[in-house]
Formats: sequence, C-alpha cells, structure tokens
Amino acid sequence: MSPLRLAVALLALAALLAAAWLAPWRETWIKTSAPVRPGASFQASATSPGDPSRKCAECHRQQFDDWFGSQHANAQRPPGPADRQAFPGASVPAGEAWVPDYSGGEVGFREVASGDFLPALAVIGVEPLRQFLLPLAGGRLQVAPLSFDPHREDWFDAQEPKRSPEDWSYWSNRGMNWNSQCAYCHMTDLQKNYDIASDSYATTWRAMGISCSQCHGNMDDHLAAPGDPSKVAKLPKDLALENCASCHARREELTGSFHPGERFEDHYRLSLPDIPGVYFADGQVQDEDFEYTSLRLSRMGHKGVSCLDCHNPHSGKLVLPVENNALCMSCHTPPGSNGAIPIVASAHTFHAEGQPGSRCVDCHMAQTTYMVRDPRRDHGFVSPDPRLTVEAGIPNSCNRCHSDQSPEWADAWTDRWYGKEKMESRRSRQRARVIVRAQSGSPAFDPELLAMAKSEEIDAWRATLVLLLAPWNLRTDVAEALRGWLMDPSALVRSAAVRAAASFEAPVDFPPAVLSDPTRLVRLDAAWALALRQNPSADASAIAAYLANQSDQPAGAMKQAQLAFTKKDFAGAARWAAKAADWDRSSAAAQEMLAMVKYGGGDLAGARAAFERAMALEPQNAQLPFSLALLLAESGELKAAIGAFERAVKADEHFGRAWYNLGLAYSQYGDLPKAIHALEQAEKSSPGSPDPAFAAATIHLRGKDPAAARAALLRALQAQPNHAPSRELLRQLPPGR
Repeated sequence: MSPLRLAVALLALAALLAAAWLAPWRETWIKTSAPVRPGASFQASATSPGDPSRKCAECHRQQFDDWFGSQHANAQRPPGPADRQAFPGASVPAGEAWVPDYSGGEVGFREVASGDFLPALAVIGVEPLRQFLLPLAGGRLQVAPLSFDPHREDWFDAQEPKRSPEDWSYWSNRGMNWNSQCAYCHMTDLQKNYDIASDSYATTWRAMGISCSQCHGNMDDHLAAPGDPSKVAKLPKDLALENCASCHARREELTGSFHPGERFEDHYRLSLPDIPGVYFADGQVQDEDFEYTSLRLSRMGHKGVSCLDCHNPHSGKLVLPVENNALCMSCHTPPGSNGAIPIVASAHTFHAEGQPGSRCVDCHMAQTTYMVRDPRRDHGFVSPDPRLTVEAGIPNSCNRCHSDQSPEWADAWTDRWYGKEKMESRRSRQRARVIVRAQSGSPAFDPELLAMAKSEEIDAWRATLVLLLAPWNLRTDVAEALRGWLMDPSALVRSAAVRAAASFEAPVDFPPAVLSDPTRLVRLDAAWALALRQNPSADASAIAAYLANQSDQPAGAMKQAQLAFTKKDFAGAARWAAKAADWDRSSAAAQEMLAMVKYGGGDLAGARAAFERAMALEPQNAQLPFSLALLLAESGELKAAIGAFERAVKADEHFGRAWYNLGLAYSQYGDLPKAIHALEQAEKSSPGSPDPAFAAATIHLRGKDPAAARAALLRALQAQPNHAPSRELLRQLPPGR
C-alpha cells in the first residue's frame, strides 16, 4: 500500500520582531497572557490559565529581554498595529477568491463572490512573512490564503504552485489547519483536543508564542521557591537538543504530548532520506525539512554539536558572526578544539576573503527558499560534490553560485583543489550512490547497500540504509543483519529494523526485548506490525492512542482503514478510507486505499472507479494500473486487464511482477509469443525469482518446444535451486530433449 506523503509542518518560526512595533505589544503581554481578544469563536474554544514567563523577568531580566524580541516569543500573537497597517493599501494578487479586508476596525479576509467576512484572530510570524489565522466551524483555525511580506509591503500566495480547492493544502482544508499542523510549534503547552466523533477541536494552551515554560517545563516549584536550586530542573545537553527538535524537525507525531525533558523518539518519528523527494541522497534538504534531521545526519551532530553551541538559547541569534567565519572557526581553528577537523580557511576555501565562497556557510550551509519568500540554511553541513550532480542531479553549492557554469566544470575544479582520489574516496559520495541505486526501484539486490549499513557510524544514516533494505528482508543475510539491528544502541535504528523486517508482508518474530523496548517509537512500530498480522501480542491500547492522535488527517484515516481492513471490518475500513479520499481529493494514495478496501470488501465496481480516479491523479504510478489489472482479471475482463498490465510496465519497465502477470494474461488470451516476451522481461526485472522462467517453461510446452522449456526450467532452478515445481516438471521431461 502506497504511503500518503504529507508535510508534517507548514509554517516556520518567523524572524525578529520589528523594534518600532515591539513596544506597545510588549506592555500588553506583560500585563496579561490572554490568548486572543474577546468575542471570537477561537476564544471560546481555548483557555489560558496564565503563563509564568512574565514573572521570570523579575530575576532573569537579560534572558527575558533576549527572548522577548525573538522568533520564539513572536511565533504567534494577537494582531497588532503593524498588522492592521498591512490591510489597507497593500497590493493584492489579481483573481483571488479571498482578499484581505479591514472593515469596522477589524482585520480579516472577505470572500469576493459572497462578501462573507472572516476575522483574523491571530498572527504567525513577523519576518520575512506573516500569516493570519481565520476561524472555521468545529473549533478550527485555518491559515489565510494570502501571506503578507512586510519588506515588500505586498500580499502573496505562499503555496507554490497555487493550490486548488481539491488539494489537501488548500487554505480551508486540513493541510492548512492550525490546530493539527501549526499550533504545537507556535504555542506554549498546547493541547489539540480533537474529537473523532464530531470531527472538531477544543484546543487549549497556556500562552501564545513559545514562552519560558515551553522549553524549561513546569516552573511552579521554582516560582514558589526561587532561591532553592533543587527546584530548578536543568536539561542536559542531549535533552535540550531534543526539546528544540520537537519543533525544528520534519517528523510524524506519535502522541501529541511531548514535554521538556522527554525523549524525542518517545513522541515522534523523524523523517529520513529513505524516501525520494524529501531529502537528496547526500542528505541535503529537498522538501521543507527543517533542521534536526540534517543535524543528525551530519558528522558535527554525530560528534555532539547541538543548537546551543551556535545559537543563544533565548534570542535565537548566533553567538558569533559567520561573515568572517568566527563561529565556525571557534571549533575548526588548528589544532581544532572539541575534536573538530582543523582548517586553515584561507587555504581551504580557494576564494578571496570577503568574496562569495569564502564563508564556510556559503559552501556548507546552502540556502533554499520555502513558502516563496523564506530562505533557510541547510544544517547538514554537507560538502559540495559536483560529481553527484553529474551522476544523479543532486545539487551542489558550487553551481548554486556559479549558475552560469556546468557541473562538469565545478567537478573539475573540486578535483583540482582537493584531489581526485580524495574526492572519490569520500564516504558521503559512496553512500549517496548506494542510496540513489536503492531508490531507483530496481529489484536487483545491491550488496554494497548491506555493507554500507553495517559500517555506518552515524545512526541517522544507519537507520536510512536499514530502511532501504526492506525489499530484501527475506534474504538470509539481510534478515540476519536486521535481527542484529533490533538491538542497536540507537532507537532510530531499532525502529528502522522493526519496520524493514516487517515490510512487504514478511513474517515477523520479534524478540521479547523489542516489544518491551525502552523507547515508545520502537514498541509502537512492533505493535503496528503485529496488529496488521492479527497477532495477539500487539499492544492494542498503544495503537489506539496513536491513531486517535492522527485521525484528524488523511494519513491517520488511512491507517484506521488499514487496521479495520486487517480485522475484516470492511464497513469500518470503507468509512475511514472514504474520509481520507474526501479530505485529500488530490491524493492518488488515498484513492488507492479506498479502491483496495472496496476491492477487499467485494465492491469491484467501486474499486474500479477509485483506481481510475487514482490513475488520473498520478498517471506515472505503475502500481495503480497493476492493481486495477488484478481486479479486472478477477472480474473476468481479461482484455481490459491486459491493457492495464501494459500500462503498468510502460510506466515502469522494471516492474517484474507486472511483466509476470502480463505474461500469464497473454497466455490465457492465447497470444503465446507475447506471453514469452513478457516473461523474459519479468526474468530480467526479477532475477531472484523462479516464477517467470517456470511460467515460460509451461508456455513452451504448450507450444510443443520441450528444449526451450528445459532451458527455462534450468534458469528457474538457477534462481532458486530448491524450487519444487521446476524440479518436478524437469523430471517429467523426456531425457536429452
């Protein structure tokens, strides 16, 4: 079943609050922590017992002042004077269905066609853009369809390409729902409080923005006895980093209840470069990925460098400048402190001081612009490698700057400067090549993938490589390695091993230690794998809590459908699958899930219609026509099934199973030459399977060609020496023929 690839977060923390706008709001904030102005439906669905941060200033004035102008403090706030000034007069793109409106002293958005007005109840961000939150039914807040750029003083659509009302990420749909997609990283002590039965929210929080208690935890004891050091809980460096990661990571949310001092993997699943389109194969960000995975993939992160080594924890600003490389060289100056590689910057950069390319960040922290106007730096500290651009289209910092030159030109210069042999021997290059091959969809097993996973030091990369081994989990060598990784010191790797071992309907026999693993992520992955096999060892309560937290989004609805289908609750599965398909009408994966559920429940006409909708949404997805072809074959529509199988192999010429089934369909239709050709393609695409060659042997016998049948059976036995049907059929052939 294809996974639904959803962005985990849609909005980044915005930049520093403009000084001219700060003063009036600051006084208001110190006096009250009320989340929004009275009278709004948003106010009715929220409570604010009060946040103690205003009291922190009495003893921690410097930290408070640093924090107060920070991105965190202003992650979300009520609309202020500067926000109201954005509404009258600022340019608005033509043809918008909803436009900014300032009527009767109230800022909001008005629908052009109907004249309906929605007030803006809160604002996310200050710079480089601001987004306004509008109330909809069911306690929802939605991100307004246009964002404001305070520098250009104009309104723009932060979605590119522009979304249609059918899209999950259209402004009024679930992809832009504040309660589930934005709120946790913009509020203090947020409780989503989603009710499945009514499909509504009663979201609460302690304060707007990210205040002291969101990072330091409950400070009631400290406030009661501020002079008692035993009442102050200080997080160790690793837990402080994981606290930052709870927002600064692309991740799947498991619980909705993370608190400072808890472990990241007890509440989240970190996104890794195992899936194409999220990260590039060398670890560079590709989609909107935020910072934590990149840091985990980096050697710096592996060696213990954390956010607080470079950023002031309260202001978020850098502790040293990057313009003169002072920040980076604070560790990398020879002989190298903290175990960092010593670097002489003037000799290393090959660019004149003060020019582009002379700063460490120019080459090792490339910028990518998200949300149209928001440039962010990659925190993977990846070394540029133009050779990977030539081979696999992976971008490099050299050509980001020298856009008028070719990757081959950049590759020649890096070889000249750093040495061709040294560049070729880089582990990062070898690993990226292995990952590119693994993601290509080729059924051939790559021994280098297993070897690379076994020798990988960095746990985030090790977990990535382990996940990529999933298609070969029935191989003896891979299965043995996966059993070893179930006991890996890293929870990230143990989780990957559970998922890889349990994928593709492989039998699972987890050791008891896995089911009682100290990390929730590992236990939950094991419970899910067992539940999908109706194993009574599955932790049903853990799965129920996990799904309850996710069931307001299409991905969670699909999981609900999958679990119900496993239990043969076809009606329940159909309800949840229909929700997923309705909540994201642009998703082929949701339509595919609906089709599979209807197929399993015997509704072949409904399944066919859903498959056809999925194929219209994603015409290059070979799995969709393949699944439809199986349905058509079961319905007795052989000619239509052949057409669908043909469409599948046209979309993916290496789709061995589709070639195999196409060969069988041709054979049943009576076209033996086409059947043999299709089975030959299946053999090439699935070299480890004896099935295509065995099927070809039976067709050769139908065509009265025992010599060709014998050759095919020998190929089947070469693929799998103990293949009993091939041995038996070969025994029945006349000798020497």
